[in-house]
Amino acid sequence: MGNIGRLAAKQAVENVGVVEDGENRGKWVEMYQAAVGIPPGSPWCAAFVRFRLEKAAERLDKELPEGFPDSGWVPSYEAWAKRNGLWVPARTAALDDVEPGDLAVFWFEAKQRCAHIGIVVDCPSTGIWTTVEGNTGPDTATSVNRDGDGVYQKRRTRSMLGSRGGFVRIKF
Repeated sequence: MGNIGRLAAKQAVENVGVVEDGENRGKWVEMYQAAVGIPPGSPWCAAFVRFRLEKAAERLDKELPEGFPDSGWVPSYEAWAKRNGLWVPARTAALDDVEPGDLAVFWFEAKQRCAHIGIVVDCPSTGIWTTVEGNTGPDTATSVNRDGDGVYQKRRTRSMLGSRGGFVRIKF
């Protein structure tokens, strides 16, 4: 894993506790949304991820790779990873395939697409990854909340990423 991903994971943990002020609004939420050019009130999980990666790159005086998504649309991150050989399907992911700073991408059967994303912040040998996710909220042990009210730290199993979910390796 690269330095940008590692720093983005650390900074993401520092954002745990940010909450919306209105639906998909608030000082921090609107900063995340602005990072990808989406209007206030828009879903913002991918905007949070992009914002954290951008800020980490700036702090390290580096740039994100050419073509890396500048988008609030989760499928663009999945597509980029597949094009660049950096996609790890959740169903086949070994414990050492995923590192802090990588992105967890969640498939939703009802939408027939990947529709939520977060940053992996810890990868213990138990097969339960810890993530930090924006636009989420409290959920049960087996569900994923993709339209919540803030930034939360979560514990995720392989099955919670869905049948076609996976991980985006952040090797920069």
